[in-house]
Amino acid sequence: MGIINRFLLFVLMIGLALLAVLMLLLCMGAVPEPVWLNELHYILSRRETVAASVVVLVLALHLLGVSLRGRAERTRESGDFILLQKEQGGVRVALPAIRAMAEQTLIGMRGVRMVKVRVQRVRATSKAPETLRLVLDLTVGSHTPVGPLTETAAAAIRAQLQETMGLEGVAVESHITGITDALPEGKRRVV
Repeated sequence: MGIINRFLLFVLMIGLALLAVLMLLLCMGAVPEPVWLNELHYILSRRETVAASVVVLVLALHLLGVSLRGRAERTRESGDFILLQKEQGGVRVALPAIRAMAEQTLIGMRGVRMVKVRVQRVRATSKAPETLRLVLDLTVGSHTPVGPLTETAAAAIRAQLQETMGLEGVAVESHITGITDALPEGKRRVV
């Protein structure tokens, strides 16, 4: 639930709490019955009451929809990923280390100009264990076939992760962020 929805829920709950306190005071007889009945008839005859009721109803239905909506997949791009966990201890790999390894694997590929890798740790659920997902932001050369390049890149990363860490079936997403023939900064050809 986002910050805006939390604020709307806070406002709605404060209003509900004030209404409960008012009902309690009326039930205890703090205000004479003819007085509050007269005020109630006046309030119920106003258009502002109808408008406020519609706004509160829409707000309540919105918050109900937010609470019933399924949770999105929860990911983190920082921290460690647990490879092995035994009684004696565990083996953890930092996500930046996995990112650096993937970038080194991809930067040497033909047709790849620039690489940015995001490593996301997908939290465990009751149905699935914790997994990794890599998102590749690639800038490629203008005459490079994108389909085979992305398949080769994903296969190379999966092979590297399998070889070094024993991870299988890691999800790899490729995004082509640019197509250019310009050389990456810092790499100039000497003629």
